[in-house]
Amino acid sequence: MENEVANIEELSVFLAQYAAALLSNGAYTSRVVRCTQRIGERYGYDVNMIIWLKSITLSISQKNNYENRRTQVSPNPLVNINFRIIADLSALSWQIHDDSIALKEANIRFQHIMQKNNYNFITTLFFSSLANMAFCKLFNGDVGALLCVFMGTFAGFASKHFLTKIKVDIRGIFIIVSFISSFVAYIGVYCGITKTPEIAIGLSILYLIPGIHIINAFTDVLHEYTLMAVSRGVNMAILLICIAVGAYLTLSIAKVNLIHV
Repeated sequence: MENEVANIEELSVFLAQYAAALLSNGAYTSRVVRCTQRIGERYGYDVNMIIWLKSITLSISQKNNYENRRTQVSPNPLVNINFRIIADLSALSWQIHDDSIALKEANIRFQHIMQKNNYNFITTLFFSSLANMAFCKLFNGDVGALLCVFMGTFAGFASKHFLTKIKVDIRGIFIIVSFISSFVAYIGVYCGITKTPEIAIGLSILYLIPGIHIINAFTDVLHEYTLMAVSRGVNMAILLICIAVGAYLTLSIAKVNLIHV
């Protein structure tokens, strides 16, 4: 079946939304580019992209008529890691490419993917706290430390969800949440329920470490998207500093020394 040449206005809007959705849910740059170009090829267009953390610029031109071209700039929403959405959007690009899906139908499927309900927040909150508690056990934390880490993660994760809802700046969120998680864990230390305070307080903020973003930065380097990698790296370094500031506030208030020399 001969490829449909889609309306360039409709296609540019769709591709901008599609690429932003992939990036904001945690896809690395090369994957965003490949999937977006795959869809553009299906509809008879060459797609070139410039991707930054704040925005995406797409340059779209019809293959057999270069005069029919358009540049689309769209802002990126806040990053909210969701591997299910990444997998579904990647699969959608192959469905469009292999099954000759019309642009209108592709847009309907895209909206359906984005509107799927995520896991229940309470369930996510509980299992995230449980997972972080398991890491504590890997570092030989005692039973009291496990409880401290669970409660610290629970309080911090719930606070992060609330602060995100009211649109607090992401750096402020990391400072506040790091402080809440570590301080709640310290309360357990203060009450004497653990003999490994350094593990209880240190591991209570482990879930805040932006591991996916750090991995994506290294992946971008490997795929020669160096400027994006540097941008991610600087952004992640700032977030790590914010986490350290929050934990430092707890240690300053509690006057606890976790490094034994």
